[in-house]
This record gives sequence, structure tokens and C-alpha cells, in this order.
Amino acid sequence: MKVAFVAAALMLCTAPLASAQSISGTWTCVRNTADNEAVSNVTFSENGRLDALVNIDFLGLDQEVSAQARYRSDYQLINGTLSDTPVSAYVSKLTIDGQDARRSEHAETLRQALLDGSDASAKVTFTSENYMILSADKAPINCVRM
Repeated sequence: MKVAFVAAALMLCTAPLASAQSISGTWTCVRNTADNEAVSNVTFSENGRLDALVNIDFLGLDQEVSAQARYRSDYQLINGTLSDTPVSAYVSKLTIDGQDARRSEHAETLRQALLDGSDASAKVTFTSENYMILSADKAPINCVRM
């Protein structure tokens, strides 16, 4: 469960800057794979702060898992690559097969995974000023500027 959530969350929270476009602003980003769906609202501030509200639903070991987390980091754009240093993470919702798991060890594992996983990066392709595709692994993340 940890790996699936962290991968999705971090991929949604990180993106390099294409030279002719600005990443600053708020984006809604969606990632769909065979076993999970993640939707995030991500704000990239001009001062280098990233704020994200991540919602993810997935199947883990025959269990339906739904989570929501707030993630904050400081980001830096160098040579078209974004480096991301976590500031805080808070799991506001976690259900496993419909049961509240916010106070479980799984919620803390999720929170720690977000804080520990600062090495993610992604390539970005702007198809317009308000649309970008993030590519860091097999599943692309489609983002629309709000």
C-alpha cells in the first residue's frame, strides 16, 4: 500500500518546468492505472512552495483503500528538473474496506512515506499554457491549470 500511494502522490506533486511555460498556479492532476486512481489539486507558488491535496483510491491486497493527504514542500527548478524537499504531510482520510484507518499504523506509514520520498522527479510536457503531462514512470499524469 505504501509504495502505490507514495508513487502516485509524489508523481502528482512533482514536475519540472519547461523553459517556455510557467508551472506557477493551481493545477488539477489525474493519474489512472489498472489498480488506482489519483486526483490532486496542486498549487505551485512563485516563492517555491508546493501545496497539494491528494485523493487516491486503489486496490491493495484485495482491499479497497481510499486516502486523502495534504502535502507541502519546497521545490526548486534546476535545468528543467524539479527537486522537492518535503515540509509537512498530513493524512486527513484513510479507509480500508470502508473502515476508518486514520489512526492506524497505515496512516502513519503513509505520512512518513510522503516525508521520506523527496527524490521523485518527472519530465513535463506542456501541450498548451493550461495543460501539461507529467511523465516519471509508466502512467502519465494529466494536469489542467485551474
